[in-house]
Amino acid sequence: ALYLNNAVKPLDDVRVRQAIYYAVNVQEIIDFVCDGAGVATGTSMYPAYTKYFLPELAETYTQDLEKSKALLAEAGYPDGFDMTITVPSNYDQHVETAEVLYEQLRQVGINVTIQPVEWETWVSDVYRGRDYMSTVCGIAASDMTAREMLARYVSDNKKDFINFSDPDYDAAVNAAMASLDDAEQTELYKQAERILNEQAASIWLQDLCDLTVTVPELSGVTFYRTYVLDMSTIHFSA
Repeated sequence: ALYLNNAVKPLDDVRVRQAIYYAVNVQEIIDFVCDGAGVATGTSMYPAYTKYFLPELAETYTQDLEKSKALLAEAGYPDGFDMTITVPSNYDQHVETAEVLYEQLRQVGINVTIQPVEWETWVSDVYRGRDYMSTVCGIAASDMTAREMLARYVSDNKKDFINFSDPDYDAAVNAAMASLDDAEQTELYKQAERILNEQAASIWLQDLCDLTVTVPELSGVTFYRTYVLDMSTIHFSA
């Protein structure tokens, strides 16, 4: 995603964040960075989490440069503004994404400066210190739950490095975590996803494609919805 620091001007204005989203062509990024193999998301949820994933949210902000310019003008930035994208230099896909964003955003007057940093610097300054304007990176879930993907953006969560704050979002996620009813919990998490999308809290782009190569002699290889492999089942066929 292109994560936006919601506490930094002008990104504290939802109209500016939405204008950025309308300036972005997600499919163009997927085609350039991943040869078309990624999956557009539109919010903070893995497509593999099919129970919670809302594919329609990826269509909310189809590229519309005139609408983007109109929102910028409405927010007081008719000539655009300067924006820094901090990117961990050890991830080629993130750097390449930032380069495509540079070209796309300048079409609406947003002048991007790409700031490559070492991974350790990114973790200390961006993720922990929240000292940045925007960043391209990937956020993983430590477990296979919707909670892990969404609770991090509750306003008082220490992982809320984008400084997102929305009372309706907080209420939805907190209610979901407290609910013992599966259907109710699922709908509350979906409500939270919609809020992230509507507020353009960040510019969620794609779930990156993982390609795996195996040799024909290997059997017992099972692919899961995470990057983890169970090595105990893998063996050479006779």
